[in-house]
Amino acid sequence: MPWKLKEKKTGESYVLDAYALLAFLEAEEGGELVKKLLSDSKVRFFISAINLGEVYYTILRERGRASAENFEFELVQAKNIRIVDATWDRAKIAGEFKARGRISYADCFAAALALEKNAPLLTGDREFERVADKIKIVWLTEKALT
Repeated sequence: MPWKLKEKKTGESYVLDAYALLAFLEAEEGGELVKKLLSDSKVRFFISAINLGEVYYTILRERGRASAENFEFELVQAKNIRIVDATWDRAKIAGEFKARGRISYADCFAAALALEKNAPLLTGDREFERVADKIKIVWLTEKALT
């Protein structure tokens, strides 16, 4: 059974994966929910530097260096988003998730961060179904549930 987004509480935290951030930036399905949560200064977000690299290279490839650097500048200014480095402990957990198969290693870092922070992961990426028994997931799209 998918974890449902409930009424926000003060100090609530979420983990963003690349899918969630790109859905927001590109105004795609699920992006409105991400936008709503990001606009609440009481909600905190974590994103792995690995997943942030995915967003950066996507913007760089699709829109060019100036857009990618502007994105980086704006993200660093965001007070409620914390960029989390890849540590050896987190990499081992990501490796355990990857060993389950059919999930990208980068996605495994988002899952490992969600497990570590005990925070729901915001995503629409169906690959996370493989680790849904270990982490809470807020699915951004109906497609992700079918």
